[in-house]
Amino acid sequence: MNTRTRKPIHYRKKRRRHLLHFVLPMLCLILALCACASYILTRSAGADSGLVSGIISLLGGSAEEEISRYASANGYDISNYPQSLIDLYDRNKETKDFVFEYPAKKDETPAIDLSTLNTSSVPLLMQWDQRWGYKQYAGDLFGLSGCGPTCLSMVAIYLTGNTNMNPAWMADFATSHGYASDGSGSYWTLFSEGGASLGFDVTEIPLDEQRIIDNLEVGNPIVAVVGPGDFTTTGHFIVLTGYQDGQIKVNDPNSRKNSKKLWDYDQISGQIKDLWVFR
Repeated sequence: MNTRTRKPIHYRKKRRRHLLHFVLPMLCLILALCACASYILTRSAGADSGLVSGIISLLGGSAEEEISRYASANGYDISNYPQSLIDLYDRNKETKDFVFEYPAKKDETPAIDLSTLNTSSVPLLMQWDQRWGYKQYAGDLFGLSGCGPTCLSMVAIYLTGNTNMNPAWMADFATSHGYASDGSGSYWTLFSEGGASLGFDVTEIPLDEQRIIDNLEVGNPIVAVVGPGDFTTTGHFIVLTGYQDGQIKVNDPNSRKNSKKLWDYDQISGQIKDLWVFR
């Protein structure tokens, strides 16, 4: 009886020793990596931004903590970042480079060349692209307020092939023609009136599933304004670009993730406030 009880006890002790031999080195390795990361972040202001941001992602923490660590590693301070950008990164981790590199790039005016863009379908452009996202629009950074001009730019480039009608160009157009609304992005008339003034045949349509499908199947993009739900907590513009396997394709200028998905009509219909078909 005693012999039977001793063997499993001995076995468990042996297995415990094996586990300790594995776990302890791993803990040491993790601690060493954290120490190295901390050293790089606090000592190497000239470190490669991609390396630093990668380390920051591994360390985790809140959006403000991540941005603060990146800022310290690059000679900035968290106070150099508007709260609206910190909140943007907290909501949408896709905006990491746009948010993190704001102090370094906010005053740059990079050349915009979209000549290699594929215009056989509605191209996906992001409002927080660094080439135009730091631009001022409607009383805020374009990366935060520029969904309207970005949507109109995607549609215009697709229908005309003119890649000069990029989001920065469209932002200037919207501002100069009174379609920019300080503090709230763009007026809906950017599409109904502004689109028409650019030479497009624009038709406002009701929320009708078959009518949406019919237009998408013949290649007519549809700009939709949506309320709180899958795409926004307030208000937002997106482009319905196609119909595939019984679902709707969407270009969301604020989310590549949303733009890769196919959407059921019933899922998004309750969020749609208005629709404009472009030809």
